[in-house]
Amino acid sequence: MGMLLLSAAFLFSSCAKKQDDGKVAFLDREVDVKSFLTGFPYSTWGFYLSDDATKLYYLRNDEPSPLVMLDLTKSTDISQGDIISSDDWSKKNFWSPSWNEKDGFLYWMGDQRNDEKIDLYRMDPKTGETTCFTDVPYIYGWSFNDAKDKAFYVARIDQVGDDHVDEFHILDLKTQEDKTVCTDRPDFRMTWTEIASSPDDSGCLLTVLKNVNRTFTNIAYLDYATGEYKVITDPSVEASLDGCAVISPWYSQDVAYFLSDHTGYANVYSFNRATGEVRPVTAYRQDLRAKWLEADGKKYLATVRTSPEGSDVAVLDPDGNEIVCERYPATLTLKTTVGNKMYFTAGATDILFQMWVVEFVDGQLKQSVLVDLPENIKSSMVTSHAQKLSIPTFDIDPATGETRMLHAYLMVPENPLPADQARLMVMSFYGGDNAYDMEHQIFTAAGMYVLSASPRGSSGFGRDFAALNDHDLGGNETIDMIYCARYVSEMLGIPPERVGCFGMSHGGYETMRLMTFPGEVNGFKASFPFGFGVAVAGFCDIIWEHYHSNIPDWDYLEAGDPVTEKDKLMDRSPISHVDKISGPLLLIHGDHDDRVDIGGSQMLYDALKKEGKPVEFLIMKGQGHGYKGIDNQMLYYRTILDFIARN
Repeated sequence: MGMLLLSAAFLFSSCAKKQDDGKVAFLDREVDVKSFLTGFPYSTWGFYLSDDATKLYYLRNDEPSPLVMLDLTKSTDISQGDIISSDDWSKKNFWSPSWNEKDGFLYWMGDQRNDEKIDLYRMDPKTGETTCFTDVPYIYGWSFNDAKDKAFYVARIDQVGDDHVDEFHILDLKTQEDKTVCTDRPDFRMTWTEIASSPDDSGCLLTVLKNVNRTFTNIAYLDYATGEYKVITDPSVEASLDGCAVISPWYSQDVAYFLSDHTGYANVYSFNRATGEVRPVTAYRQDLRAKWLEADGKKYLATVRTSPEGSDVAVLDPDGNEIVCERYPATLTLKTTVGNKMYFTAGATDILFQMWVVEFVDGQLKQSVLVDLPENIKSSMVTSHAQKLSIPTFDIDPATGETRMLHAYLMVPENPLPADQARLMVMSFYGGDNAYDMEHQIFTAAGMYVLSASPRGSSGFGRDFAALNDHDLGGNETIDMIYCARYVSEMLGIPPERVGCFGMSHGGYETMRLMTFPGEVNGFKASFPFGFGVAVAGFCDIIWEHYHSNIPDWDYLEAGDPVTEKDKLMDRSPISHVDKISGPLLLIHGDHDDRVDIGGSQMLYDALKKEGKPVEFLIMKGQGHGYKGIDNQMLYYRTILDFIARN
């Protein structure tokens, strides 16, 4: 381990002369990495809007990284936010924050050292005084009641091997009395739940997993008095964790609405607890998200459906009849509604961050931009344009009877490298989103092309496409990415030795898999000799990862049973094919990562070293599953760019 740290320290110190200006030498140019990190020192997904739309909370990626609040009634300039905590938030996690206007406190789920021991916290923004309410291994989800004098949460209490126990709690925010309502059942776990409490606080809707299986996500009603919960959806029908949600607040005293994708796409359903009736409200063939909207004394459903082409915003009556719908050329996330106004965060491949207001007036939608960035920042942070591609893969799409086509974006640099130095970076998983990605823009600033594709298993195309890689980790999804890489390599005329793959988490595993692919899986043959790879927070041994992750249910769903499918999982593990690695590999991992333990990279490093293969390893000290703070990010990008330039 000492040698690895020395290697990282040497790489960092070798760039020390550039440290002050943040510029990194790369082939024929210098890349001003620091200008990206300081021009937009935030995460595009890390903006949290209060329910009343008056306050915006976010972290700055400075060193240290403070917690900031912007009062939107006074300013819409995110650079003018007030620091409400000067702690170094790069050293801990800050998830699902919510401002409680009734007691003046900010609440969130988080930890103290990036290790994902997730508890429930609150802070007085005026004094910075923080209270931790819980001491549990993990909190899956939480919410307020309508009066905001209670908080409801589900916590993992105990875990032995693959089995665990979850509890539902009610926390009185005035007295801080914490009441355990129930322990969940093995047949329907409350793991990864969402909660919507009834107006009278006698019960709630929540999501539950049948046999801890994310592909059988259900909605249940929990009675607080008895501690019993009843599943109200059909447990025999598949529905995904991403496609199921509860809508808060309830529509009325006895009627609540929820989302389920058991028909293939996330749609709205209503539940009447007095009669037990569940009925469908919408039937779109596109995943939907919804919140309640009020106009002219009536309630409506504010909905948004996103795709690579844009977002459809629609207002529906409570029976699902569409009153108005408009398409916008951006990816919109519905944050809150106030009266007749919907508040969205907006992004695209060339839009870093905006906040929109869409107003429902006289049956029409009126859109305006509430929060935006200065033009000079926006122009300097975009160094490429997106070319939309449809790439043929290896199998037949049963829906069309023709070759399956995969959606992708090719990020084309404004100033590409000379033809004899051209590089293509292939994102190994989690690609294809119409969203700004700073890493992609830094790569294109270096003159490299970036391919962001959506292999099977990707979200945004319905439940069935997202489920195509279930129990097939490292299988057909890998062949998809080989086909995508080969297609674009040939299209651009960039040879394989100058094509690299990169990714984080699942993408880190997939990078390892692509670099060591043995040539055949599931009876299909494919090959592409990637010239180099950058695997971030990945794992090389699927079975080892299953027993060392804080989310083993993910590994079970994606890969399979580590006992009954041991041989398959070992064959899909990159550690089993180190002799086949196609080029140099850079491994990056945080030493506080509890989701994907650093051992998943350490073992591959050791095995490749033993085989005499070219491999490097950067350990991100004090970091978990993601790297925060400007110094950590500078080290991250310097290391990657230096590695690519040398390979």
